[in-house]
Amino acid sequence: MKMRHLVEFTVDTANPIGEISAVISEVLRVHEESRLDILRGLDTVIGEALAQLEHNEEGADLNDGND
Repeated sequence: MKMRHLVEFTVDTANPIGEISAVISEVLRVHEESRLDILRGLDTVIGEALAQLEHNEEGADLNDGND
């Protein structure tokens, strides 16, 4: 059996930035030795999500003029 350490969070979606920031801060506190790797991983995931959203918005903008 593998031993795991779990932390459970409740997130108020009315304040997404503050809540997500608090979760990230807590995880970084617990994993001080790998903070840089965690933040780089998050940077990659967030960058990919931003690129996809920006790509979708650009496509929507181009389609708006073709109707």
